[in-house]
Amino acid sequence: MHRLNSIRARIAARMPIVEWLPRYKTTWLRADLTAGMTLAAFTIPEAIAYAEMAGLPPQAGLYASIVPPILYMIFGSSRHLVIGPTAAISVLLASGLAALTVNSPEQYVGLAALTALLVGVIAFVAYALRLGFVVNYISESVLVGFTTGAGLYIASTQIAKLFGIAGSSGHFLERISYLIQHLGNVNPWAAALGIAGIAVVVLGERRYHKLPWALMVVLASIGVSSVIDLVGRGVHLVGEIPKGFPVFTFPSLIFTDLPAIMVLAGAAFLLSYLEGMSMARTFAAIHRYRTDSNQELLALGFTSLGAAFTQAYPVAGSFSRTSLNNASGAMTQLANGIGGASIALVVVFLAGLFTNLPEPILAAVVLVAVRGLLKFSTLRRLYTVRRAEFWPALGAFLAVLVLGILEGVIIGALISLLVVIGRASEPRISLLGKVPGLPQFADVRENPENITIPGLLIVRADEAVFYANAEAIRDQIVTLVRESDQPVQTVVIDLEMTGDLDLAGAHMLSDLRKDLLDLGVRMRLSRLQTSARLLLERTGILDEIGEEHIHPRTLFAVVSYLTGEGVSGRLACDILPDMVRCVQEMVRAQADRSQEAERDRLDVIIRQLETILQELEDMDCAGSS
Repeated sequence: MHRLNSIRARIAARMPIVEWLPRYKTTWLRADLTAGMTLAAFTIPEAIAYAEMAGLPPQAGLYASIVPPILYMIFGSSRHLVIGPTAAISVLLASGLAALTVNSPEQYVGLAALTALLVGVIAFVAYALRLGFVVNYISESVLVGFTTGAGLYIASTQIAKLFGIAGSSGHFLERISYLIQHLGNVNPWAAALGIAGIAVVVLGERRYHKLPWALMVVLASIGVSSVIDLVGRGVHLVGEIPKGFPVFTFPSLIFTDLPAIMVLAGAAFLLSYLEGMSMARTFAAIHRYRTDSNQELLALGFTSLGAAFTQAYPVAGSFSRTSLNNASGAMTQLANGIGGASIALVVVFLAGLFTNLPEPILAAVVLVAVRGLLKFSTLRRLYTVRRAEFWPALGAFLAVLVLGILEGVIIGALISLLVVIGRASEPRISLLGKVPGLPQFADVRENPENITIPGLLIVRADEAVFYANAEAIRDQIVTLVRESDQPVQTVVIDLEMTGDLDLAGAHMLSDLRKDLLDLGVRMRLSRLQTSARLLLERTGILDEIGEEHIHPRTLFAVVSYLTGEGVSGRLACDILPDMVRCVQEMVRAQADRSQEAERDRLDVIIRQLETILQELEDMDCAGSS
């Protein structure tokens, strides 16, 4: 039985459905059914539009909305995240494949599927290496800048289709310039259809936001196309969509373009994972449950393979559909699966219905959908509240508009890493003073009433000491010693925040000790973690510093300074009671863990310490010098 439970736990750790499905309540089913059917209704027009945006046939978007969400239902850790084709991924794929030599539509479809396959492989490798923590290093402000830029970029790819202007291509600025130059080529029928479509969807969502207005507009436009000869009036239609479930095939490996496809897949992986985790965490916080960043890597791997083997293309978490899923009352990941299954039924039985769908309506659907990507108010708030985070966001925003989506993803990630490195290389050093009446030390800049001791400088690195910030910490401490108002005899370095010291940090401590000795100052270390102590011991630096200069508590380091370097009796008199209290705490803790005989002996020591403490507190220190 124990072994079966162990096997089940291991499976559940990789397949969350094994954990939540047995606990599924029948009262949840109605909400999940409603959310799933609503998702399908909203996804169908978006999926067709996004596939066209990616340069793929419309069925590719529908296929990407079937198997991936069903697989996410099995492997995903978020109850609300909706997986499928997205505008950003579609434009990224189009810009990446546009740089390759493609000889046929079939080859283009194969390259798109191959990209999805490689995204899955990258996700599995990242999962095996437990790289889910990487998402924590992508700046939220940079993501806001990238998302806003991507929203404008995507909009620029659809405006020409909305107005029936042919030939628009290139990056954002090129497309806008082309549109301005060809305003005289606007097709009035296309423009009328597109603008009417936008108006109906926007106004409808404001008044009755739970209705699938995009699907209703799509069906209405198909009806108009059946009555009016739109093709004869210069309006492009979607064309025939093959009926039937997608055939499972392995994407062809095209080795000549593999390096370029790998770069594209890497960018698609990064964008997909960031999009998904950002939304998963948002809705998990709202509903008070946790998502697993490493499990989401595994889920992305399987959903990407599902897309690759069904003639689709890379998928990601959709902002608009995830919000809709939440608003529709979805209780579990089952809503994802119901949505995918519903779209499968449409593809099998109703695909022919969308043959006469006008392209300006698809452009209208995309333009309405990308509104959620435009976060100008957040950018303005960043500029007002935190200017240091605004500039990286602006950099990512401009990178997308000037260089393109693919380059924007890469530059956005690099900016985030540079922000992290920049902050790590400028660590904050706290100057500590003793809290009056307590055996504790806190920053004197924030607590001016804390007691400082002449000749003693107590500092704490508020970040872990490692190779990126070691030299900056060394320089700051030496500067503090040199610029001190009073001569410094000893520096105590509190290393509580450094859980895992690296070689660069260890050598910095050795060099800092020598720098301080040159200034006639001793160095003591307090609250040194076990792993850091072991490293200092292996490198011989512990012997250089000396065991007598290593202290488990900052208070002990201060007492050693007072007795060793020799300071006024008055200060020693103030410190001694706190030292005794600290020892009392340690003895009491040991007594709580000891057997009865040893506890009795420790109780005697505690009483003796209480007597000593009382005598120290009764002492008159006024005459101490």
